[in-house]
Amino acid sequence: MQVSLYTVDVFTRQPFGGAQVAVLPDAAGVPVAQMQRIASELNLPTSVFLTAGRAAESWHIRVFTPDEEVDFAAHAILAAGHALALDGHLPASGEVELLHAFGSVRTRVEPQADGTVFVQFSRTVHPVIDRFVPSPEELAGILSLPRRELVQRDLQPLLVACERPYLMVPVHRMEAVRQARFDAGAWARSHAPAMLAQELMLFSRQCESTQADFHTRLLGPAIGPREDPPVGAALPAFAAYLAAQPTVRPGTHTLTVERGLDATRKSLLQAEFDKRVQRGLALRVGGHAVRMFSGHFSLPR
Repeated sequence: MQVSLYTVDVFTRQPFGGAQVAVLPDAAGVPVAQMQRIASELNLPTSVFLTAGRAAESWHIRVFTPDEEVDFAAHAILAAGHALALDGHLPASGEVELLHAFGSVRTRVEPQADGTVFVQFSRTVHPVIDRFVPSPEELAGILSLPRRELVQRDLQPLLVACERPYLMVPVHRMEAVRQARFDAGAWARSHAPAMLAQELMLFSRQCESTQADFHTRLLGPAIGPREDPPVGAALPAFAAYLAAQPTVRPGTHTLTVERGLDATRKSLLQAEFDKRVQRGLALRVGGHAVRMFSGHFSLPR
């Protein structure tokens, strides 16, 4: 049995940039256990499996890391939209519905003249925010940074959950974000293990790209010291963090988030959120995607 396979670089216009995602656009008949084995074999940060839904514009999506299935990943949605465009599965409207376990995500797909594909999805999230976080001294130890890098007047660390919780940590300088190293011993000695969050999203207003508003990086007990994983799954929580700031007024706000560096694999994530009074947070996330590889995966029958 052969199934089609693409690899796609997402949140970038450039090959060898952004986040790497594998997509199997016709995974009908592939058992879930085998999906996990395929994701482990490919050993990319994310592998996506698509099967056609009942409606012509709907597709079931399942997302796996090499170790486990995950509910949501923004970079997986972009890669799925790109693969559907490659296979000619886009309706005239360019809009498809990606069916996750938690519900559907409306996704707009626009092929570009330069060969890339722009994909944007929309969600409404209902964030939960908690101010019980480790102290600045504890965070400095966990991140192997001087305490002065973490003290800011207008932004404070917060625990934010939109399905998955993250500890949002503002950092003065982009260089400090890059220099941070997770200290498992300091983590174990702190209040951090009592939190639900197992990942810290560091961000700075200093960026390498002139297009970006924030430079970001994920750290945590399960993230290797040399890894710089995709941040798309954390973007709803990050938007909720920004919306919770008293200086951010109700209305629509736009931002561009940078992950990585030009010398490695930079991602640029474009986001909009609608801050409302006593309602959920409406969020739109988009970016470009580039095909890198196409072929077939041989599976035993």
